[in-house]
Amino acid sequence: MDAAFDNLDAMAKRLVPDPDRPTDFVAGDPAWAFAALTEGNVESGIWTSDIGTWDETDYPVDEVMVVTKGHLRITNADGSIHDLTEGDMFALPKGWAGRWDVREPMAKIYVIIP
Repeated sequence: MDAAFDNLDAMAKRLVPDPDRPTDFVAGDPAWAFAALTEGNVESGIWTSDIGTWDETDYPVDEVMVVTKGHLRITNADGSIHDLTEGDMFALPKGWAGRWDVREPMAKIYVIIP
Protein backbone atom coordinates (compact mmCIF):
# COMPACT_ATOMS: atom_id res chain seq x y z
CA MET A 1 0.00 0.00 0.00
CA ASP A 2 1.31 3.44 -0.93
CA ALA A 3 1.22 6.47 1.34
CA ALA A 4 -1.40 9.10 0.44
CA PHE A 5 -0.83 12.84 0.42
CA ASP A 6 -3.05 15.75 -0.60
CA ASN A 7 -4.06 19.32 0.17
CA LEU A 8 -7.54 20.36 1.38
CA ASP A 9 -7.84 23.17 -1.18
CA ALA A 10 -6.82 20.86 -4.02
CA MET A 11 -9.24 18.18 -2.80
CA ALA A 12 -12.07 20.75 -2.67
CA LYS A 13 -11.58 21.30 -6.41
CA ARG A 14 -12.21 17.56 -6.98
CA LEU A 15 -15.46 17.27 -5.02
CA VAL A 16 -18.08 15.03 -6.65
CA PRO A 17 -21.69 14.31 -5.61
CA ASP A 18 -21.95 11.80 -2.76
CA PRO A 19 -23.78 8.69 -4.03
CA ASP A 20 -24.81 7.79 -0.46
CA ARG A 21 -27.00 10.90 -0.14
CA PRO A 22 -30.51 9.98 1.01
CA THR A 23 -33.64 11.36 -0.61
CA ASP A 24 -35.71 11.91 2.54
CA PHE A 25 -34.68 14.93 4.59
CA VAL A 26 -36.42 16.38 7.64
CA ALA A 27 -35.64 19.89 6.36
CA GLY A 28 -33.94 21.24 3.26
CA ASP A 29 -32.52 19.37 0.31
CA PRO A 30 -28.78 19.68 0.87
CA ALA A 31 -26.23 18.87 -1.78
CA TRP A 32 -23.55 16.48 -0.52
CA ALA A 33 -20.12 16.09 -2.09
CA PHE A 34 -16.88 14.32 -1.28
CA ALA A 35 -13.30 13.84 -2.43
CA ALA A 36 -11.48 10.72 -1.30
CA LEU A 37 -7.90 10.61 -0.07
CA THR A 38 -7.99 6.84 0.46
CA GLU A 39 -10.49 4.15 -0.47
CA GLY A 40 -10.65 0.48 0.39
CA ASN A 41 -10.10 -0.97 3.85
CA VAL A 42 -9.77 2.47 5.46
CA GLU A 43 -11.60 5.31 3.72
CA SER A 44 -10.74 8.97 4.25
CA GLY A 45 -11.22 12.32 2.60
CA ILE A 46 -13.32 15.46 2.77
CA TRP A 47 -17.10 15.78 2.66
CA THR A 48 -19.40 18.80 2.35
CA SER A 49 -23.08 19.50 2.94
CA ASP A 50 -25.38 22.43 2.36
CA ILE A 51 -27.94 23.40 5.02
CA GLY A 52 -30.37 20.61 5.85
CA THR A 53 -31.56 18.17 8.49
CA TRP A 54 -31.82 14.39 8.43
CA ASP A 55 -32.18 11.49 10.81
CA GLU A 56 -29.89 8.51 11.09
CA THR A 57 -31.42 5.36 12.57
CA ASP A 58 -28.51 2.96 12.04
CA TYR A 59 -25.25 4.73 11.14
CA PRO A 60 -23.57 2.42 8.63
CA VAL A 61 -19.89 2.78 9.68
CA ASP A 62 -17.50 3.74 12.48
CA GLU A 63 -16.35 7.22 11.53
CA VAL A 64 -14.06 9.90 13.01
CA MET A 65 -14.54 13.45 11.73
CA VAL A 66 -13.14 16.98 12.07
CA VAL A 67 -15.30 19.96 11.08
CA THR A 68 -13.24 22.28 8.88
CA LYS A 69 -15.94 24.91 8.24
CA GLY A 70 -19.56 25.67 9.04
CA HIS A 71 -21.88 24.69 11.87
CA LEU A 72 -23.27 21.21 12.53
CA ARG A 73 -25.66 20.30 15.33
CA ILE A 74 -25.72 16.62 16.27
CA THR A 75 -28.58 15.40 18.45
CA ASN A 76 -28.16 11.95 19.96
CA ALA A 77 -31.14 9.62 20.37
CA ASP A 78 -31.14 10.46 24.10
CA GLY A 79 -31.75 14.15 23.24
CA SER A 80 -28.24 15.43 24.07
CA ILE A 81 -27.15 18.17 21.65
CA HIS A 82 -23.65 18.94 20.40
CA ASP A 83 -22.93 22.09 18.38
CA LEU A 84 -19.82 21.59 16.26
CA THR A 85 -17.86 24.24 14.37
CA GLU A 86 -14.45 24.59 12.75
CA GLY A 87 -11.83 22.54 14.58
CA ASP A 88 -14.25 20.31 16.49
CA MET A 89 -13.59 16.57 16.28
CA PHE A 90 -16.19 13.85 16.83
CA ALA A 91 -16.78 10.15 16.29
CA LEU A 92 -19.96 8.25 15.50
CA PRO A 93 -20.04 4.49 16.03
CA LYS A 94 -21.62 2.04 13.65
CA GLY A 95 -25.29 1.72 14.64
CA TRP A 96 -25.54 5.28 16.07
CA ALA A 97 -28.97 6.90 15.91
CA GLY A 98 -29.71 10.62 15.99
CA ARG A 99 -30.13 13.76 13.92
CA TRP A 100 -27.73 15.77 11.78
CA ASP A 101 -28.69 19.44 11.47
CA VAL A 102 -26.35 21.38 9.18
CA ARG A 103 -27.02 24.95 10.27
CA GLU A 104 -24.36 26.59 8.05
CA PRO A 105 -22.81 24.96 4.96
CA MET A 106 -20.15 22.67 6.36
CA ALA A 107 -17.10 20.64 5.45
CA LYS A 108 -15.39 17.86 7.34
CA ILE A 109 -12.38 15.60 7.15
CA TYR A 110 -13.43 12.01 7.70
CA VAL A 111 -11.87 8.61 8.38
CA ILE A 112 -14.04 5.51 8.11
CA ILE A 113 -12.67 2.65 10.15
CA PRO A 114 -13.39 -0.97 9.24
